[in-house]
Amino acid sequence: MGDAVEFCVHLSTPAQKIIAMKGRIIEIIEEKKKDHWYLAPSFIFKDVEELNRLRIAIWLTHKMNHQDMGERWMRRAHLVEELVRIFRELDLQYRLFPLDINVRAMPCVNSDGLSSNWHI
Repeated sequence: MGDAVEFCVHLSTPAQKIIAMKGRIIEIIEEKKKDHWYLAPSFIFKDVEELNRLRIAIWLTHKMNHQDMGERWMRRAHLVEELVRIFRELDLQYRLFPLDINVRAMPCVNSDGLSSNWHI
């Protein structure tokens, strides 16, 4: 039975970090959880979204009966937990692009420093 886990990384993430991430994921699948997954997961670079994030998918194959859905979701959950741990260790994070805000005109502010509902 196949499974897929998708996630996004920032487009400016260095290639070395992506290679290190891929190596650690393969290590988990092929060494630590070899009784759960078949060897050689596929890493697919699926898409560039909104010009600032890269969508990556990991395609895996379970070593189990496809009818045991509870076990499937437990294994997948453990894998996602390991992915989050790897992302934190490698300091992979999603960052928004800075936004330029141009203020052309602002209304005149007549203020004495007190809110209208304050009374002296």
